[in-house]
Amino acid sequence: MNTATHPLIQRYVQRHQLPDAVRADGRATLLIDERFRVHLTPAPQGWLALNARLLGLPAAGRERDELLGEVGQFAAGMLAGHASTLVVDPAEEAIGLQQMIRPDASDLDVDEAVGQFANALSFWQAVARRYA
Repeated sequence: MNTATHPLIQRYVQRHQLPDAVRADGRATLLIDERFRVHLTPAPQGWLALNARLLGLPAAGRERDELLGEVGQFAAGMLAGHASTLVVDPAEEAIGLQQMIRPDASDLDVDEAVGQFANALSFWQAVARRYA
């Protein structure tokens, strides 16, 4: 395991015996229920990001704008009750789901966050299939 691995990632992969999940760039990739690929990624100021890709974006234009508007409204309605939300990747090629975990999170907090994220991801993948 990389010595520069984020402490929350390091403890998570040790606890769940997933040493091969850690990549050279410091993130860990999990396969949950053999269908959800979730990345645990170090974020600024010691935070940890949970990320998963949901849907590729169409080329810039009306179709893309309509898609972003529709899923954006849906996501806004979910914000009050869920820690995860939709994001557009830095290359503006895909919509993903993201959840942030505080640097001082306990091991139990991280495990619960991953479980909640997987549940949210299941929901959002069903939504994304409607737009695929």
